This record gives sequence, C-alpha cells and structure tokens, in this order.
Amino acid sequence: MAVYGNSGRLGVPPLSDVHTTAQVPLGTIVSGYDSVTNTEGEYFYGKANAAITVGQICYLNNTNEVLLADADTHVNDGGPVGFALTTFAENDFGWFQISGKVKAKAGTVAAGGKVMLTSTGGTVDDAAVTGGQVLGAEFDTNDGTPAAGFAYVTCNRPHVQGQIT
Repeated sequence: MAVYGNSGRLGVPPLSDVHTTAQVPLGTIVSGYDSVTNTEGEYFYGKANAAITVGQICYLNNTNEVLLADADTHVNDGGPVGFALTTFAENDFGWFQISGKVKAKAGTVAAGGKVMLTSTGGTVDDAAVTGGQVLGAEFDTNDGTPAAGFAYVTCNRPHVQGQIT
C-alpha cells in the first residue's frame, strides 16, 4: 500500500506507519493520496483498543479510541466509523480512513451494495442488518477485488445508522 499524506501539515507521520506512542493529537484528520487506487482520502488518527487488521471497519469513539465495529454492539449507534489502513496491536496508534476509496474486509458482496455491519467484528457485508447500515459508504467492487476476503468501498465520513423511533 502506498498512501501519502498531502495535508501540508508539518510533523504528520506517514499514513501507513503504526506507533506505540502518539505522534500527533488523537482525532487529528489529514488528507492523503492512495497511489494504488489513484484516489484522495481523509484519515483519522486514533488508538487501537484491540488487535486490528488492515481493512477492518472500526468504531471511532468519543475518546478517539478505535474499536472493531460489529452488528452485536454498534447497531443503532449513530457513531462514526473508519477503516484500518494497516495492522495494529492493542494500544498502537495510527491512521484510519474516513473518506475516499478504501480496501475493506468483506464477506460476499456486490458492487453498488449498501455497506452493513456483521456479527464478525471488523467485517462488512451487503446483507441487511436492522440498524447496522453504514451510512456514507457503498461497495465499489464485488468481493475478491482487490483480494480474496476484501472489496473496495467508497466512503465519505461514514457512520452507523442511528436508531429510528
């Protein structure tokens, strides 16, 4: 993966790097360019509260900790989500993509489908889940592109559907 920051901010670590101590304030958002997908995107700096692998969808909580998002915990939550750019150990710091074209860990999906949480933490699918739709995101490709177990998703500040009353 070749993702480069282009926000013009000094001191911003490379977007594919992982750190054991914070390098910029948690919650920092920068823009960047992905030379693999040829797209611009936005990236959120957070702290992993568990092991996270590349492409997993993560819930960005109000303390800037990043948790694996799943349909058992985060339905009807209304909270923001992002996708891991790399693999993290618990308590690592790094970047999560919140806009642009992103490689997402996915089940069996079709291009143009709605992005939904699943009961498998960090994995998305296009099978309907009440309150589990990821708004601001859509599958760009079928599963298997760019690799087995993944699909490309285009997102724009995605968040889990809030409860409808």
